[in-house]
Amino acid sequence: MDRYIFGRNMKRLLRLHYDIRVTGEELLRDGKIHLVMPNHTAYIDPLILFSQEWWLPIRPMGDELFMRHWLYGRVLRMADAIEVPDLYKSAMTREEGVLAASKLSRAAIDSLAEGKEICFYPSGHVKTVDREVIGNRRMAYEVCRELPEGVRVILCRMRGLETSRWSKLKPKKWKWRRTVTIHFEDHTDDVRRWAQEMDR
Repeated sequence: MDRYIFGRNMKRLLRLHYDIRVTGEELLRDGKIHLVMPNHTAYIDPLILFSQEWWLPIRPMGDELFMRHWLYGRVLRMADAIEVPDLYKSAMTREEGVLAASKLSRAAIDSLAEGKEICFYPSGHVKTVDREVIGNRRMAYEVCRELPEGVRVILCRMRGLETSRWSKLKPKKWKWRRTVTIHFEDHTDDVRRWAQEMDR
């Protein structure tokens, strides 16, 4: 099974439980290369996002823990994912962690320069409070600072999973039908400006 067959089938399956509404999708159909950066509300939202945009040959960045999982790893490899090392739990020194993070940013930049779509979560983790917290992760800044010409930065906001069993937020509420909204916005000019301002 390839990623496209898997994505179409997963879309049908997920819609049995979720009422998924997507806006701004036309931004991904402009024939350009995209860097997609979503918020991270719950563990299942990458799968929902992948299933809805199955037609887009996007290359995700997957945590090493999931890359080694018998099921999630197979899906991520199917999508040609870039493995993200756990810089906090592994036995890396600070210098080794900085080097690994730098290599990861370079891998994303090089993939974009080669014409490959990339998706990663700027926060690097499922949110544990009502707002999205990026903290000291610099990958979004480093990639946007060297963003290849012609690449569009699309921010993706997903809502509706915050109180689901897949979330770290309380309370957990079971619903047979749960509405999930996915909204895409072009922030290319904004992130280029932010990256330049941080360099000053």
